[in-house]
Amino acid sequence: MMTNPIKKMILPTIALSLMFIVPAGAVESPAAAGLSREQTAPQAMAFQIPANSYCSAEESHDFSLQVANAGEAEADITLYLYNQDGTEFTSEGSSYRDIGSTIVPSKPAALKAHATGLYHINFGNHKTCAERVYLGKVVVNSGEASLLAQGWVSINGQKEAITVNENKRFELAAPSKPPVEEPAAASAPAGASTAVPAP
Repeated sequence: MMTNPIKKMILPTIALSLMFIVPAGAVESPAAAGLSREQTAPQAMAFQIPANSYCSAEESHDFSLQVANAGEAEADITLYLYNQDGTEFTSEGSSYRDIGSTIVPSKPAALKAHATGLYHINFGNHKTCAERVYLGKVVVNSGEASLLAQGWVSINGQKEAITVNENKRFELAAPSKPPVEEPAAASAPAGASTAVPAP
């Protein structure tokens, strides 16, 4: 039979040891959970373009977008635009009356620090209404980029804003490439002599 002093010593010790017993499944490493140690920024930022509106030669549909590099280093980006059926739209933009186009969709563009890239096109006159774009995406091709973007569509002077990331700055990062392994040096076939013949 256990005496009172021994009970007083053993019972708290057992209770304390039980506090540290955790089921094996309750603790999972970030790698096992499929998470990287550092959360990286996404590679792309997508946005909608309000284009389901009247469009004709008489009621032409203008689309304008600007992407600014808010970072201190050059940003290597590409702007992608998509039609209603998901087809990639790659037409060069137009420039007139101080509306410019310096970015070509689906082609890489280098934006210097604090520089702004522009794109503008008209549907109904310059391009057909069936070619209107409904979705855009900015992708960083290499390194990292800190960007701002906004735009508008206009029908007969009535403008509707294109909002990208709630008009806030967004960070993009290209996925890092795995290190390239050097090929192992070819070993000489078994039994082959490595001696250099005498002259």
